[in-house]
Amino acid sequence: MARVGAGKKGMLGIMTHRLDGLLRPRSVAIVGASDKPGSNGAAMLAMCALDGYAGALYPVNPRLSEIDGLVCYPDLAALPEVPDHVVIGVASRFVEAVLEQAIALGARSAAIFASLYVEGDPGLAARVAAKARTAGMALCGANCMGFYVPSEGLRVASMPSGAGIARGGIAWIAQSGSTFGALAHNDRRLGFTLCVSTGMELVTSVADYMDWALSQPETHVIGLFLESVRDPEAFVAALERAGSLGVPVVALKVGRTEKAAQMAVSHTGAIAGNDAAYEAVFERYGVARVQDMDEMAATLALFDSPRAVSAGGLGVVSDSGGECEMIIDLAEGAGVEFPTLAPETVALIEAQLEPGLHAQNPLDAFGTMTDLVPRYAAMNAAMAEDAGVALSFFMSDPRDGYGYAEQYTAALILAAARTEKPLALVTNYSMTDERHLALRLKAAGVPLLRGTRNALLAARHVMSYRDFLVRGAEVVEAAEPGPWAERLRMAGRLSEAEGLEMLRDFGIASPRVAHVAQAAGVAGALAQMRFPVVLKTAEDHAHKSDVGGVVLGLNDAAQAEVAYVDMAARLGPRALFMEMAPKGTELSLGALWDENFGPLVIISAGGVLIELLQDRVAALAPFGPDEALRLLRRLKVHALLRGVRGMPPADEAAIAEQIARFSQMIAGLGEACAEMDINPMICGPEGALAVDCLAVGRGG
Repeated sequence: MARVGAGKKGMLGIMTHRLDGLLRPRSVAIVGASDKPGSNGAAMLAMCALDGYAGALYPVNPRLSEIDGLVCYPDLAALPEVPDHVVIGVASRFVEAVLEQAIALGARSAAIFASLYVEGDPGLAARVAAKARTAGMALCGANCMGFYVPSEGLRVASMPSGAGIARGGIAWIAQSGSTFGALAHNDRRLGFTLCVSTGMELVTSVADYMDWALSQPETHVIGLFLESVRDPEAFVAALERAGSLGVPVVALKVGRTEKAAQMAVSHTGAIAGNDAAYEAVFERYGVARVQDMDEMAATLALFDSPRAVSAGGLGVVSDSGGECEMIIDLAEGAGVEFPTLAPETVALIEAQLEPGLHAQNPLDAFGTMTDLVPRYAAMNAAMAEDAGVALSFFMSDPRDGYGYAEQYTAALILAAARTEKPLALVTNYSMTDERHLALRLKAAGVPLLRGTRNALLAARHVMSYRDFLVRGAEVVEAAEPGPWAERLRMAGRLSEAEGLEMLRDFGIASPRVAHVAQAAGVAGALAQMRFPVVLKTAEDHAHKSDVGGVVLGLNDAAQAEVAYVDMAARLGPRALFMEMAPKGTELSLGALWDENFGPLVIISAGGVLIELLQDRVAALAPFGPDEALRLLRRLKVHALLRGVRGMPPADEAAIAEQIARFSQMIAGLGEACAEMDINPMICGPEGALAVDCLAVGRGG
């Protein structure tokens, strides 16, 4: 247990970050400390000292004069010094008064575990936040589980947990208390620079913790569990800083299926939900998005490896032919490729293989136990050192106390000494009992990853981040909006003809269009047009095909007049004729204005399948042709652009140019444009042609 006045090198020095008072305090007061065994008050005091915190600890409880050998003070005003940090471990109804005392003393920070829900006092949380902000106080919580800073030996927590949280390069920032504890308390493969449960983020947000973590040279990777982002501008700034420092960010964002109220008109809104903005932000800043906690742990462990990932793909050595086949099957779904080995690598591996086995990637290496350690060391090192391999896994089913597993663990440690590329041991079953083996490997710089799919996804994430850093950002500016931003504000919703005119003004190709309002005008409208043509209603229908408002393939004026008369009778007289686009693959370009992150572009499969296929990517606008092409190639429908069943391949460069211009237009229009759809955009050998446009202004 730390004693009053105790200090440690580095803790009592100059504080350089605004959160140092919170996360690296020189002294901590614990209001609500207790001597009652098993109580939260006892846990708060014990946790502060569990990992060797050497700063001053001041228990505060008016009923006690001493707790566990420490002087206990009746209130904050009685302390012998102003504490850097105040742990407010009291019930919600007492929190405000304790905070006021801490502010009056000049304390720099506080943590609040209570929910601040008090019946009859709905404004309590807002008052607490306002008072802390006015005082310039950093605040963890409310309704949080606290934080751990292993480099300081400090745990601020309301509940007991076991010793042994390791120091390392992972900053784990979680808006869920359960996920905070899931990684911090259960997984000794992982080492941390920070673990924090952010709670309500009344003052101090995820972005603030990220900024602090990025100020610590030992931070190698940041993991986030996000329900929402409360300070979008600061969050983006933190992501930009992480990118500039080469510190990867891994995010598990939940709540992706909820539909935002603003997305009520366009097809784009229907397929986006409220998740599109996060998808776009993560895309722009290279954030690795994971789907569950197992994938998160594997990805953090691999990113925390001390070795950089080079160019190339994944190398795999396995001790099972059957599991090799499983690995190959799973890799396709995970988006992981296995490079073909160079002849010199094949020769090195074949020299170590027993009869009947073949040098390839993935490699089934098991034969007998003869000279297993040197053979496995040589094969794993050779696989990693192949010019086409960026990182290499040995995939098996280890368990502590199993002689075979002990030998291949020793072999991997030897292999790690022969290569500078990342190596990892991967368990094909996530429940293997290999804690001691994992710690041995970790000491040699070799992470152990649990579960085949988790490890493959982690490999994809680290290679994607490598590519993100190499790719860099295109310098792209928004287009000048001209009169169209004001037109959108005034009109609410543009007619299709106006929308297509707007697209043409921004350099986006569309077919020739002619308006009609009566049957007598059909012949004149068609006089300058090339058949076949399309007839579309120009009445107020957002989705024309849903109401029978589109007729395709009209080959002459007589057919066109008959079709117009029928449509006018059903839907109204206003209509337009449009030259038919040539056959091609249908894409959709959509746009949304997000209140937090600004203009978004969504590229997806087009036509009537847009909502059915859910094949889409989202990106922040604006971007250039290179980024547009990369996004386009992530769609499943991209395979059709390469040419199938006798169709010629599309001009992908020209399509990407049109997508980029669309993004620059959307950025230029800014918040004046609430939603926009080009659906479909016909793509083929001649490029892309926008044949329908729905544009909704902020007032629409």
